[in-house]
Amino acid sequence: MNIVLRLKELTFIFLAFAIPFSVALTNVLIVIFTLLWLIEGDFKNKLLKTSSSKWFFSIFLLAILYLVGMLNGEYHSDLFYVLKRVLLLLLFIPVLTSRLSKLTIETSIYVFLFTNFLAAAIAILINLDIIQPLFSTASISAFLKYNYHNILLSFSSLLCLVLYVKSKHKFSFIYLFLILIYTLSIFTEAGRAGQLTFNIFFLLFAIYYLKNHVKYSLSIFVFLSIVNYFSYSNSPIFKYRVDHLTHVVINDGEKKNKKTKEKDIRYLFTKHGLELINEKLFFGYGTGSFSDVFKKNTQTSYDLKKHKTPHNNYLYVLFELGLIGLLVFLSIFFFQIQELYKNNMKNPEVLLLPFFLILLMFFDSYMFIFSITLFYIYMYKIFKNIFN
Repeated sequence: MNIVLRLKELTFIFLAFAIPFSVALTNVLIVIFTLLWLIEGDFKNKLLKTSSSKWFFSIFLLAILYLVGMLNGEYHSDLFYVLKRVLLLLLFIPVLTSRLSKLTIETSIYVFLFTNFLAAAIAILINLDIIQPLFSTASISAFLKYNYHNILLSFSSLLCLVLYVKSKHKFSFIYLFLILIYTLSIFTEAGRAGQLTFNIFFLLFAIYYLKNHVKYSLSIFVFLSIVNYFSYSNSPIFKYRVDHLTHVVINDGEKKNKKTKEKDIRYLFTKHGLELINEKLFFGYGTGSFSDVFKKNTQTSYDLKKHKTPHNNYLYVLFELGLIGLLVFLSIFFFQIQELYKNNMKNPEVLLLPFFLILLMFFDSYMFIFSITLFYIYMYKIFKNIFN
């Protein structure tokens, strides 16, 4: 069994490289990790670990609600699309109940940060036309789609900030160098979610550090001001995104380019989605119903085959499972926050992870997107042990 444990730890470290690098490789490695977890056995202790976490129960209950939701309503064309993503949450079980050494956890952090550095550096070189894109698809930054790429870099920047503040070794300046490279990539890409989470959480950390680390707070305020000023002045993509978002908010969802009278898609989903939700508030329209019900009740030229969700995880769950489903969904994060804080009362920075995803889910249904779901599951394991 020692061989199985070592292989499992090695696979876990390789996952730190795969998650920012390749969805296909991540698929393969998570399957290998799960198989090793099954071969390892010791299911009695694993069951005890599972049952001791309240949020595991919330995940099981959410999965049951989605299964029962198949019987609710008459529209279920996206049934398998939803179920595949919800059942993916069950991967929390093999990852969270696995014994991993402190060395494995620490190595995984550094591998993850290094791989994101590599992805950021390549994306910068591509954006500067120094090298050709690695893939022909325009939405790919370096290895992943630009929005997932930016999200991982945003989180990596925040993680580096925490590690820098807590670090006592003489090479801690490397964390600052990584933040700089991540930032250059984030603000020359089109991914708004990564840019927004970056700005919001760096601002929150600046406020948090005011009490005991005033110099860090002031440095963060200055850093954010410089980054956003120069990005807006020198990055056409960033400037367009800021101007467009401002225009949409001020002008009741109207698009800035005015080539069509169609409202901005997120505005449309939110406004009309909430109107439809109000009609079936408690139980929703059923599993896999969103695109069909929305299309039937809303005049829109948007292709809902490409937009199977309302680009907001909370709205998505509320639409299909109602208020009951949303409360169960939110309870996952409530209990996770409770668990992380209880285990790390002296290091409240561990709450960065769940709050990062909580904010992120306002921008899209990220808890049901493979790359981000696996990233979150993986990081939750690390954050449970990062300061122990």
